[in-house]
Amino acid sequence: MSKRIESKSCQANTNGKKCDKDPIANCFHCSYNLCLKHLTEHTQLVESQSQTFFESNGTILNDFSKKLSTLSISPRVLELPFLQLEKWRHDAHEKLDELAEQKRQEIHIKIAEYRAILTKQVSEQKHQLDKLKRYLNDLSRQTNLATKDMKSFENQLNETRQFLTNVEKHSIQLSTEGFSVHIQTHYFETNISQPIQRTDSIRSARSEKKESPVSNGLKRRFIKKRSLSVCLL
Repeated sequence: MSKRIESKSCQANTNGKKCDKDPIANCFHCSYNLCLKHLTEHTQLVESQSQTFFESNGTILNDFSKKLSTLSISPRVLELPFLQLEKWRHDAHEKLDELAEQKRQEIHIKIAEYRAILTKQVSEQKHQLDKLKRYLNDLSRQTNLATKDMKSFENQLNETRQFLTNVEKHSIQLSTEGFSVHIQTHYFETNISQPIQRTDSIRSARSEKKESPVSNGLKRRFIKKRSLSVCLL
């Protein structure tokens, strides 16, 4: 630990007081030149610190060794992720049920709206057919049937035929993507010969206002295009 040296005085400093004795050795631990008294005290201190160091770290090593011998996979690895997954599944099912019920109510509303529209349109078509029947009777009593009268009658009759054809194409369809549900309605267009094209866009607040029927005989048509979107996640 030490070696003999020649120096002017001991380098020990106790509470700010320097030692004036001659040093007898140099400590390899701290490189101080110390007298016999301070060398002895310093040696005891170093040995005490070393012993504490070895005992403390030996205890830690033994403790770590025991823990490693009994180490097992934490419940945070084996159980927690499954608990979190189950909670997510339960919550997702609840949200999905809420969304399904919401969409079910919206579909009922759309069916009621469509029924009202269809009833009105059918009533207009019946009224027009009555007019066409009277018109046909009038034509049958004419001696000379003009081509233009025949053409006019056929054109009006074709409008009703087109109406019946388009009604068969009317539908309410759902478009589902993940947890999103879009409802598309395919009802009446202003031009009865042109079925409504499918749309997935969400209408603005302005375009959500209820449209009014266009008054013009058989050409009264109800514009009905909506697409509602609700995203679960």
